[in-house]
Amino acid sequence: MKKKTAPRSSRLVPQQPAPKPRLFSPRPKSKTQTLPRGRPQNSYRRNRFKGESRKTWLRGLAWCLGLLTLAGLCLGLVVLYHQLLTCNLFCIKDINNIEIEGAKRLSRSLVLEQSKVGSGASLLAIRPGQVERALMTHPWIAKAEVSRKWPHSLHLKIQERDPVALVQFGEELLYMDRQGMIFKPLSPGDPHNFPVITGLTPEQFRHPAGDLPQVVTQAFQLMDVLKKTPPPLNLENISEIHVDLERGFTLYANGVGVALDLGLQEYSEKLQKFAQLWPVLVQKGLLTKVGRINLNYPRRALVTLKGMEANP
Repeated sequence: MKKKTAPRSSRLVPQQPAPKPRLFSPRPKSKTQTLPRGRPQNSYRRNRFKGESRKTWLRGLAWCLGLLTLAGLCLGLVVLYHQLLTCNLFCIKDINNIEIEGAKRLSRSLVLEQSKVGSGASLLAIRPGQVERALMTHPWIAKAEVSRKWPHSLHLKIQERDPVALVQFGEELLYMDRQGMIFKPLSPGDPHNFPVITGLTPEQFRHPAGDLPQVVTQAFQLMDVLKKTPPPLNLENISEIHVDLERGFTLYANGVGVALDLGLQEYSEKLQKFAQLWPVLVQKGLLTKVGRINLNYPRRALVTLKGMEANP
């Protein structure tokens, strides 16, 4: 019989199958890092998140405190302003504390009523610009300035319009000032001792500020000359100035009874001719027979008897 021999031990080490390579290999762990079993956690990210949350909360708290502080400050200012408005120290105690300068035609009571300011008003509550606009809504007031005099006085300075003539549109008479502005119709009780300008239309007065139509400028020039002319053709004695864009100006004076044609230029020279002709007509007793005198000729005058003159 053959003896059974024990099997020899193999020197070959059994090989395990090599693991398949992964597309993304995990980050090698540090030898000193020990993680607990189960789901891995990142303590660095967790602490950072907690720090950012704490900063966000503190920032929001700071904003809330700032808004509350600002709201409290605004509320305090409102309360303080209300206390100042009701303080008697800055209130107009009497209407005598309201000074009015420049009122010649308008009465003091009318200016106070127009300004809508009276006793008991607080200087802090008064808006000078608003009071100025209220005053300038009156047709006789061209300009207004309002200033506060602390602690309880008010100063009103007004500039009244200076009418130079009345302008007739149809059956209505209206005031015209030196700037060529038509500002008010003639009312009962208003002064009427101004020359009346006829022959113009409202369209001829619609002009930009500071840009007067030529015919209005010429009318002002004529009135300036009449201011220096002796009677009977002085400006105070002129009742009507008729305007014709082709024939020029025609004067009608009180007590003369004669229409005087002057044209549109050289008023002084033509008025001097009338001053030489006037005594001759008076001396010969021809005033009752003369209807029109045309002075718009060089070195002579054309006298037309009544019933023969052309319509102006």
